[in-house]
Order: sequence, then structure tokens, then C-alpha cells
Amino acid sequence: MPWWSDEEWARLASAEGCGMCTDAHLDENPHSVLITSTDATHVRLSRNQAHRGYALVILREHRVDLADLDTAALAAFWRDVQRAARSIQAVFTPRKIDYLVMGHRMPHVHCHLLPQHSEDDPLRNVDISDGPVLLDSSTLSDRAEAMKRAWAAV
Repeated sequence: MPWWSDEEWARLASAEGCGMCTDAHLDENPHSVLITSTDATHVRLSRNQAHRGYALVILREHRVDLADLDTAALAAFWRDVQRAARSIQAVFTPRKIDYLVMGHRMPHVHCHLLPQHSEDDPLRNVDISDGPVLLDSSTLSDRAEAMKRAWAAV
């Protein structure tokens, strides 16, 4: 399939058509649960926990590309990514966290934080669609609460 048509891309890239603008601030949405919101971002724990601790940091302001951010907004975004990573490290103790910034399907600046654990194959390509491993609501809530406590402590 070729790249999006100009019309499709304009629709996807607009704030009005942006799914992340619609629900990133909600306590829960079909994809994730809210850990915290800062002045710059929303930090969310993915419902798909194929990689324990998989989370996202989503820029509050609708921007399509990191190049669209001024220096202060860029610094604030990456500070929140780092703090989310420290929270993941505190709760899930991964060996490494991979940071994925893409946006060709959902053109809104966001970063996937995909923890890699000792049982993961370090030579396998990263795939955010692994699983899905969908936890029962109690376990997901417990993980989210642990992430909230870690966020406050780091």
C-alpha cells in the first residue's frame, strides 16, 4: 500500500480527527489507562501487557512530529518520558526499555516505552503489537496504581 493520500494524511494529521486528542486525557480508554497528566503530557499504561510495563507518553498539545516542537516543549516531553521510564524500572525491573517514536498511523507526538525483560529474546525485532496480553481489570488496576506511586516517588 502506498503512503496515505494527501486527503487521508490531512484528515489523520488534524487535531479534529486525532484519536489521541480525543481520549488520551481520560482515566480509561480502549487502549490504556491513565497514570498521570503533566503540563506537557499524558502518561498511560497500555492494556496490552505482552511486555510488562508497556506504557505511552503522549504530548498534550496536538503536534505531528518532534520537529514541530520548540525547545521547551521538546525538553518537557523527554523529561516526562524519562520519568515514566524510571517509574517502569521501579515497578517492573526490566533489563532495558525501548523507546519508539513513530506516528505514521497515529500522527500525534507520542513515545511507546516497551520494557524488555530477561525472558525476552534480545535479537527479536521490537513489535508493539505482540500479544495482546490483556489483564483482568483488577491486575491492570494494581499495575496502574503501582506506576502512579512510582511516578510520585521518582
